[in-house]
Amino acid sequence: MNKPNRRIDIIDHTRTVFKSISWRVVATLTTMTIVYLFTKEIFLSIGVGLVEVIAKILFYYLHERIWNKIKFGKKDHPLSDIPVNRKLEPQDREVIVKKLKDLGYID
Repeated sequence: MNKPNRRIDIIDHTRTVFKSISWRVVATLTTMTIVYLFTKEIFLSIGVGLVEVIAKILFYYLHERIWNKIKFGKKDHPLSDIPVNRKLEPQDREVIVKKLKDLGYID
C-alpha cells in the first residue's frame, strides 16, 4: 500500500504579498485590454488599470488572509500543538526523522 507524502506548509505574509502582485499583473493587463477593446481609449485603459490594480491587490490580500484562518478543507498536523522556540537544525531533523521511523510513523 502506498502511503501519501505529507508536507506542512507555513504561509507567511511575504508570500501572500508576492502572490497577490503576480496575479494582479496578469489580471490588470487583462482588464486594460478589455477596456481598450471596448473604448479604443488607451489613456482610459491605463487609468482604469491603475485604479483597479491598487484596489484589487488590497482586496485579494485580505481575502487570502481570511481564507488562511478558515479551517474548512484543512487538517491540523498532529504535532501542531507543540510550541517550537527556534528553527529546526538539520542534525535535529535527522534525530526526529529517525525516531519517527523507529516508532513506525514513517517508512
